Amino acid sequence: MADRLKIDGTELDSFFQTLKKAQQSFTALQKVLHDPGVSGLGTADLDRACDRFQEDWHHGAKEIAGQIGELTDITQRAKDDFHEVDVALEKALEKARSRGGGK
Repeated sequence: MADRLKIDGTELDSFFQTLKKAQQSFTALQKVLHDPGVSGLGTADLDRACDRFQEDWHHGAKEIAGQIGELTDITQRAKDDFHEVDVALEKALEKARSRGGGK
């Protein structure tokens, strides 16, 4: 029974790495959008539209990066909790077996 309750730690670790890369990408995007860009290459309307885009997506990239970080933390805590429960269950089953309660 306990064999079917295992968590794939390797897969979760890979997921954490993917989340970390995504967070780094959004953090880099946030920096690029925050830095002043080249203006005057187009019309005044185009410059204003680009400025609005940079302002909107700077904030959005920052929010997404923060949420990815929170998701990573929550998932890591869940993995740790599952591991703790798995170890406790294994010890309880072993204790029951040693008392003759299991095969």
